[in-house]
Amino acid sequence: MTKNLDISAISIAQISAVIAVVDYGSFTAAADILGISQPSLSRRIQSLEQSLGVPMFRAVGRNMQLTDAGRSIVPAGRRILDDLSSINALGATTRQLKTGSLRVAGLPSLIGSVLPEFIGPFHQAHPEIHLEILSVEDHEHLVEAVRLGRADLALGVSHSVPADLQTQLVQEQEFTAIVSADLASDSRVDVDLLNKLTLLSLPQGTSIRKITDEVYRGLGATPPRIITTTQRDALVPLAISTGAITMVPTIMAKAAEVYSGRQLPLPAGTARDIGVIYRRGAFQNPALTEFLRFL
Repeated sequence: MTKNLDISAISIAQISAVIAVVDYGSFTAAADILGISQPSLSRRIQSLEQSLGVPMFRAVGRNMQLTDAGRSIVPAGRRILDDLSSINALGATTRQLKTGSLRVAGLPSLIGSVLPEFIGPFHQAHPEIHLEILSVEDHEHLVEAVRLGRADLALGVSHSVPADLQTQLVQEQEFTAIVSADLASDSRVDVDLLNKLTLLSLPQGTSIRKITDEVYRGLGATPPRIITTTQRDALVPLAISTGAITMVPTIMAKAAEVYSGRQLPLPAGTARDIGVIYRRGAFQNPALTEFLRFL
């Protein structure tokens, strides 16, 4: 006579114990990850085996391998844990949006120009969420901030995002050139102008400099002199005061007239895609899930 399966005797702790052994290869490692003693882990698995009526593991050397029965049961166990995580996350959404936090990293030029459009409405809708905003200098540091958990999401250029991270496009940001108003009114950005004027820009490796270099390469030009600064907000006034040319996102060019400068259009397509970068499956922070709805 077949033994009736007592589902009520199966616990989440037992399933977690089995999955941990599968993922980490031994009872010792699994117990350490779960924060319990090895005897406690063994008792959980033995209790599950008794409830199911089948062994889950067999010893192969120093490692534990799934039996055929265990191999057929584990996928269902993973689905149970995943579903439970989703339920917990949905419950946390209601609780944590009153006491949670959201950490946002971004390139300096984007924190001041793009982020306010989204972070402002988010804060007004959820004033209880604690916000932290930090700036990083380049794309690599953005990725590192998200991977290491220093930031829940990062605002940057949507290119070369590693496969383990998720990206969502926010907007396409057009660029324009800034020169002194003393330049001839019929001047335009061409090879002659670029070969004549000093270039003022950010250091190599930054997104703005990358776009600038692409314009020079596309027109077959080479700047006769280069002035480099790390201060993005100083690009426009410095370029105008030195009689140089700089290329910046159009939103940063609004200050040109204040400093007696003017804008010159760049070749069509001179732009960069701006997006947010975050960890896949990052639903564990309800504030992040909610913020993405504002984009």
